Amino acid sequence: MFPDFTLLGNTHPTYGTIGLAALVIGAAVAALRSKRFGFNSNDLMLCAVIASVFLAVGGVALHALVQIPILIQHRQHLSGDFLYVIQFLFGGMVFYGGLFGVFIGFWVYAKFFKKDFGNLLRFVVPVLPLAHGIMRLGCFAAGCCHGVPHDTLGIAFTRSVVAPNGVPFLPVQLYEAAMNFVIFAALWQFSKKDRKPLHLVCLYAMPYAMGRFALEFLRGDAARGTVFAVSTSQFISVIIILACAIALILNNRSKAALK
Repeated sequence: MFPDFTLLGNTHPTYGTIGLAALVIGAAVAALRSKRFGFNSNDLMLCAVIASVFLAVGGVALHALVQIPILIQHRQHLSGDFLYVIQFLFGGMVFYGGLFGVFIGFWVYAKFFKKDFGNLLRFVVPVLPLAHGIMRLGCFAAGCCHGVPHDTLGIAFTRSVVAPNGVPFLPVQLYEAAMNFVIFAALWQFSKKDRKPLHLVCLYAMPYAMGRFALEFLRGDAARGTVFAVSTSQFISVIIILACAIALILNNRSKAALK
């Protein structure tokens, strides 16, 4: 829709600008809870920077893994341009890779700055779907992660460098953004009382994974990768749902055993 905009005579990428805004807004909202969890502005800044670095590394790394089978399948069409191959492998990001990277970044921050990891998760996890939802607005502006063609409910891009222009696609990015905002509202309310980190993480991860699994059927962008006839994100979604379910069951059993 709006892949770039002009401000003060300079052109800026909308996707990157909204991504930066998502990080700033997420950090600002998290700051509202900082005193309750014993964090200050320096803690928040360091944690955000470290998590952002690992987000980028994780997102790009998973994108490269998804592209490798496609690269091998079409190797006969490659021109031998090394820079093109590098751009093909590392020229995008996959959300789940970024999410795993963020949690690794949180752990690294807690480890090196002597913070309680569980308390850190209580502090930051409720804000993650808010930042993610805002980032999906950037996806919509750029045209990436679009849905399948639909004449009635679709929206056609006119200046996208990613999606085919003039074809109405379902705005799946907006659906996912709305889903994230609902999860954020639920998490924010749920976390007003002291909760176990496991419960907060699962309350975030399970609904998102379920919704993402369903939304993947509406996605129409190319080169998302497949695993066992489902998309890479659907496969990871199933793993997350099962992992959270098992973790919650084991947690409940351990509590029952202590009674």
